[in-house]
Amino acid sequence: MTPSFETILTSWHDFYLLVGTGAFTLIGLMFVAVTFGAHLIDEKNMPIARAFLDPTIIHFVQVVVIAGIALMPGMETSLFGGLLTGVGLLSLIVLVGVHRGLSTAQRQFNDLGMADWLSGFIVPLTVYLGFTGCGAAFWMGHMPFGVLAVLTLIILLNSIYCAWELILWFAIVRTRQDLRKRQAKKRGRT
Repeated sequence: MTPSFETILTSWHDFYLLVGTGAFTLIGLMFVAVTFGAHLIDEKNMPIARAFLDPTIIHFVQVVVIAGIALMPGMETSLFGGLLTGVGLLSLIVLVGVHRGLSTAQRQFNDLGMADWLSGFIVPLTVYLGFTGCGAAFWMGHMPFGVLAVLTLIILLNSIYCAWELILWFAIVRTRQDLRKRQAKKRGRT
């Protein structure tokens, strides 16, 4: 006898509680990081800041939403699949804006590497297509819980990587600004 959708979903409760809580916590830390780094963002570097900020927050929110859907009581297979498909499609639409932001940052600063494109666009595109496919599979009565869990972990880990890259960018910008200030002071003394 095959276990029911509800039985299997219940067995994933702790997983989604853990990843959802982790993503919520990391969203909060992103707000703290941006608050501390806000003075480093000016009109000139806003496109590159947004190119890193937007995808990171979007991916963390994606994990929270999927965890929330998985933890909703009384969930049925078709509703779960429909919501997951909808979230995947909406994320793909949002990813168009992320691509625009990355392209703008690349045109203005020409310093986005392949890792930035992988973490900011290619990995999320793959994962969001996977979320949409999983949603369609659930809607048709299949239960790809393992695939959904792997995709959720990939986007969570990708988000952590993006957040780390953002923090490093803040550090580099700050170091450059401090160096310029010291050089200006030195020139002012001589």
